[in-house]
Amino acid sequence: MTTTIKLKWLLALVMIFGGFTVYKIFEGLVHNPAYQEYEWVFKIISEFGLFISVIVSAGYFHHWFIAAEEHKEAEISLRETLSKYVDGVLLNSVKRGFLGITNKEFDFSQIMHGLKPGDYVYWLITFDPRFKNKSRELENAIKTGVHFRMLILKADCRSGELRAAETNGFNPHEFNEYSKLFKVSLEDVISRIDDTITGSLGVFVYDGLPSLPLFIIIRKESRKVEVYNSFYLTEPVSKMPYLHWETEFKSGNQELFESDHWNMSELFLDYFKKRWDMEKEKLYAAGNQDVQPEDFIHAPAAAREKCTELFTGM
Repeated sequence: MTTTIKLKWLLALVMIFGGFTVYKIFEGLVHNPAYQEYEWVFKIISEFGLFISVIVSAGYFHHWFIAAEEHKEAEISLRETLSKYVDGVLLNSVKRGFLGITNKEFDFSQIMHGLKPGDYVYWLITFDPRFKNKSRELENAIKTGVHFRMLILKADCRSGELRAAETNGFNPHEFNEYSKLFKVSLEDVISRIDDTITGSLGVFVYDGLPSLPLFIIIRKESRKVEVYNSFYLTEPVSKMPYLHWETEFKSGNQELFESDHWNMSELFLDYFKKRWDMEKEKLYAAGNQDVQPEDFIHAPAAAREKCTELFTGM
């Protein structure tokens, strides 16, 4: 028992017994004929002493007996509520692979510095206006052995026009110019990647639905799939926070028919693969006139086939 608690107990006892003592003393004086003219004063003091004694006694009785039980009941109720919340939200989030939300917009530089040789990066995006100043980091990552597979939006397409219309600070002309600049920045990186480089870059230019901004990292060493995704809302995606997900990498195609077992990282990865395969099929379709040579750019130049392949886990 701490000194503070001891002092509180002492103060309570003083008030209880002191109040009762005042009550008894002045109650006796009330009935003394010698002090009859002060009877009403003594009566007030007597009643006040009794009031203090009773109130403090009742307060401590409530604190140590009734309030203690109420506290236990409240604690049990809170524990049950928290258990339901944790089971329904936190643990479910863990099962789905949710790690959190970025504090600010997507930090491309931080991600680039954390990549290791043999890692694969999948990036589905319209364009990122910041990339012109970050392209050197992409180039350095490729030169250290990282493989990038990108899906970027084609300039002057209908999807870009619709996206520009709903984005603050952009009109269709500006949006298309940024799309062109994004591709030019990637081509500039490609021009500096020769056949001695162990990393690779494959870029399909799509004209379909942007869907959602998606950045996937497959870490070869830890065999983890790390995913960052955001949403196309009214603000440019370069200013948006990203949701962060993670799961173990599973090689091969595993069909998950029950949504109870779905992990969001796996769903995002599966979606990127689907979009990538759609563009790849267009590229290799015999006599396909819809796919132009500039719709697939890659580096190194001699590794065209390799640059169309995704990570297999082998």
